[in-house]
Amino acid sequence: MFPARALCVVGMSFAVVGVFFVSVATDILGMVLGAVGYFLGARVFGAVVVILSIATLLIGLLVGPAALPGSYDQPTHGTERPASD
Repeated sequence: MFPARALCVVGMSFAVVGVFFVSVATDILGMVLGAVGYFLGARVFGAVVVILSIATLLIGLLVGPAALPGSYDQPTHGTERPASD
């Protein structure tokens, strides 16, 4: 039971940190670790981590551009070419 809870704790920390970053990888890791914790025996805690990861993914993608102006420009628009003379 301890490994399942430990994975869920790490997954929850990834989920919370995922709100503050443009990359969705941290939220995906939170979902995966929560699912693994769920299947290893931490049923309630694993489900909570998966739901929290999904919620923070949506919050990060929907609210993030308004809260952090300019931080989403390069990941969403790609790299821009320098102006030629």
